Amino acid sequence: MKMIYKASCFIVGLFLVFQFTYAQKFNQGLGLRIGDPVGISYKAYLPGNTAVEFALGTTSRNRHSSYYKDTFNALDRYDGLRYSDHDVKYTLALQGRYLLHSSFPANVEGRLDWYWGIGGHFRFSKVEYTYFSESTMFASDEKSNVDLGPEGILGIEYELKDYPIVGFSEVSLLGEIVDKPLRFRFFAAVGVRYAFNSL
Repeated sequence: MKMIYKASCFIVGLFLVFQFTYAQKFNQGLGLRIGDPVGISYKAYLPGNTAVEFALGTTSRNRHSSYYKDTFNALDRYDGLRYSDHDVKYTLALQGRYLLHSSFPANVEGRLDWYWGIGGHFRFSKVEYTYFSESTMFASDEKSNVDLGPEGILGIEYELKDYPIVGFSEVSLLGEIVDKPLRFRFFAAVGVRYAFNSL
């Protein structure tokens, strides 16, 4: 009987802790981003309906095929060579954003916001090009590709009423300053984060 009493007290205590935690507004979220890039997303909510977000991820080897072909044709080191194909060995993507939130005008349970903001987007890729030349019928070369520039973001975010789960969907536009100044690239993603409060 004493064991049942202790177990009941423990369960009630856990329930009260969860209810107390949930009663507070969540100020952080950590989760998965699916799209371009795919990876981990961390978001911290700040006073005044603002937030900062940091993401670390990668992208499919088959994405941006025309981008890498254009890169080959624009590089001086490949002058006089004819593009055959390329293979993206890996890509590392880093994003940092400052976001402003506003309530979305819809009658739903939970929190529904739209947000916009600016940030920085950095990408590092290792690419192997294959090509034809006059001296050799077929050859290959590896090149590191670095992309860096400001990013504009527009998205929507929904937090469930009774669970610490936040879903989001967004689009963004990167304006490169390295290595193709004034080249614009479009990205999109959806994702989900587990929301929590800092200790």
